[in-house]
Amino acid sequence: MAYGLQHILTIVSSLIFHLSIFRWLAAPVMKKKSPTFKKLSPKEQVVITNSVMSLVHSVVVGGMSVYVFMYPGQVLPTVFWYDSSITRHAACIFLGYTVADLLIMATHPAQYDLMMMVHHVMGVFGSVAGSVDPVLPYYSNLVLLQELSSPFMNMRIILYSLGQKTTHLYKLNGVLLLLVFFTCRLATIPLWFRLSPFMATGQLYTVSTPLLVTIFGCMPVVSMFNLYWFTKMCKGAYRILCRA
Repeated sequence: MAYGLQHILTIVSSLIFHLSIFRWLAAPVMKKKSPTFKKLSPKEQVVITNSVMSLVHSVVVGGMSVYVFMYPGQVLPTVFWYDSSITRHAACIFLGYTVADLLIMATHPAQYDLMMMVHHVMGVFGSVAGSVDPVLPYYSNLVLLQELSSPFMNMRIILYSLGQKTTHLYKLNGVLLLLVFFTCRLATIPLWFRLSPFMATGQLYTVSTPLLVTIFGCMPVVSMFNLYWFTKMCKGAYRILCRA
């Protein structure tokens, strides 16, 4: 099985939608909501508009993945083949967004970050490998569930860029970021060991080679990235507590 027309339309629509937010919608909204935005340099405005785009994406995809996680139906760790419409379309939305963000990195030097670019390239590869066929939907949803922490990360960037680093909202958002980041990106790592029965029977090795590369190559690297970022956030939180 491969992508149907509905999946291709979702990918293309997601790409156009997120680029439209970045190019035409985010800046006017920020100008109305914050007078400070107008005083920022063009590079700083690009950082904020990109964060707004990412925030919208992460709320949508994170919300869809939480719904599937809480009401799984047949999206279970023991189910090998199952065509979960919500999970596959969420992956398609993620794919469209990630391509849009890569295009923005390529055209706006202020957004270029080597680690994030590697993360996004693996995201494109993994989202295609994990959604082109309706296989292991539970584990595809675990990947998408990581987006649940991104709204707090993007809100942190927006508040910081607008000079609100000392506000209670910024501090509260930082606490929530730590909690949600750990819960959905690190605490879910042991859930991947539920793949062991499929490994024992050899069924796991019947999936496509790109998906195997994603599971055994990309996911460990992404987990190391997450651990690195979480360590940096904890160090930042510790410094703030020491100053207080």
